[in-house]
This record gives sequence, C-alpha cells and structure tokens, in this order.
Amino acid sequence: MITDHSIFGGNIEIEDFNTSYPNKRRIQNQMEAVHLQQTLKKRKHRTEKGEKYKRMNLKELKKSGVISNTDSRPSEHLTDETWQKEFDIRKLFITPYSSKVKKLGGRFSRETTGGSDDTPRTYDGCTNWQSYCSFINDILRNIRAGQVDYCYYIYQIMDLAKFHLHDLKTRYCDGYWEVWLDPAKSQEEGGCL
Repeated sequence: MITDHSIFGGNIEIEDFNTSYPNKRRIQNQMEAVHLQQTLKKRKHRTEKGEKYKRMNLKELKKSGVISNTDSRPSEHLTDETWQKEFDIRKLFITPYSSKVKKLGGRFSRETTGGSDDTPRTYDGCTNWQSYCSFINDILRNIRAGQVDYCYYIYQIMDLAKFHLHDLKTRYCDGYWEVWLDPAKSQEEGGCL
C-alpha cells in the first residue's frame, strides 16, 4: 500500500519566511512533494515488473517479445530507449563473476607456441576464442580507465556485464553500442577504475 506523502514539505528554516526573493530550496522541496506520489507508484510498478520477469526464463521473454530474439546483431528497429529497457531485463539473468576475476580467460584463452622437441607443433595463429578474449579484455581495460569503448553484438555487452553488473552503462547508437562505467557506482561498490 502506498502512503499519501503529499504533505511532505521538508525542514523549515528562517529563510523560508523571507518573501523578498524566491527560495530555491523551498521551491525544490515543494516540487518534490508534488511528484513524490508519482515517483513511488513508478518505483512500485518497476519492482513488480522485475519480479514478473524473474519468474520467466529467457526463452519465454524472447517468445513474448519483451527482449529481442537474438544475442548477436541488433534489429533494425532498435532504439536506445528500448535497448535500455531490454538491458535492464537481461541483467536480471546474469550471474556476475567473482570480484577476483579481472579479465575474460580460461584454459584456452592464450596462444601457445608449445610442443616439445619430439613433437613440434605448427603455429596456425590464434583461435577465435583467443581473439574474443583479447577483444573483451581490451574493452575492460579501456572502460576501467574511464574511457568509452564500443561493442557490436549483444553477447559482448552481456560478457562485460558479468564483470560490472551494476556500473556498466550502455548507449545504442544505430548499429553499435557505446559502453563505459558509471564512476559514482563504481566507487560505491569498490570497483576499479
């Protein structure tokens, strides 16, 4: 149940009674009081929607059209506004990496020039996975340094979100995404910049 907070007025100080000039803080308090009820309703509605989406799986969300049917290139009709809504929903299904994991890797993420003298190997170049790890790690390095970088596929953004679930910011720009870290949230959560 939402309580009616329309009588909210804030703290009263001596300057509030001065009528010779407008008090910006008093005006701001009055504006907050006017919009507080709407803000609380919107927050409650957003929480209810989030709970509803958490009960669904990704296939059901894709089938219902809430999120796009692909994890690769965006549809031609995607806008930044619809992407932001989809990104918030997709983040509900991400399991973030431990804070100890600083870059994308794994057993086969580095090039090996290996082989022994008995069984020499030929070098065929890096694998697709090694190139992808390098790409994601370069983006992580750039955004942690406070820069803006670019992604071209949804799955790339989802991999970045595993490292920075709460402070990763994105903006869809007609075929690609700009990605960066929110410095305020990054410092609150003890993230590295």
